[in-house]
Amino acid sequence: MNTDLFYLALSQMVLSIVLAIIIFFISYKVLIRIFQLKEENLNDSNLALSIFFSGIIFSTGYLLSGIIPSIIGAIEMLKIHAKENLFVEILKYSSLSLFIGFLLAGLIHFSSFMLAKALTKHVDEVGELKKNNLAVAILLTTIIISITIISRDSLVFLIELFLPQPTVIEYTA
Repeated sequence: MNTDLFYLALSQMVLSIVLAIIIFFISYKVLIRIFQLKEENLNDSNLALSIFFSGIIFSTGYLLSGIIPSIIGAIEMLKIHAKENLFVEILKYSSLSLFIGFLLAGLIHFSSFMLAKALTKHVDEVGELKKNNLAVAILLTTIIISITIISRDSLVFLIELFLPQPTVIEYTA
């Protein structure tokens, strides 16, 4: 077994877990702030908010999980071509990719929520979620997850533009 590859894989796994925890923590805190809630409001008496928050967190995880294979591919490229410290390069590209992915996930969630508001003009979605309206929570969560599934490949393609790619030399005869 190649010990360099083992430590690289181990550090990559630890980095992914740490970044995921940070991203989910930030997502949770942003949602609490957007909905102007106290953390006590998220208890077993408000299932609607729990469903909605769970949908957004699942959506974020699903979007960012699509980025991980691209980061792994970039790490393989860096391993071959890195002239600087490999760990710093991996940290830089992983963090940048996940941060951009997180911002774009937020944009996707916001757009999905605005679409739902446009479809249900007669409903105050935030107020209904606070009142534990499960129908609204399920509808909003379904819209968010559906748009997430549809847009994931495009997000991954966009993120790959920021990652190092192999150079292809084209010979003409």
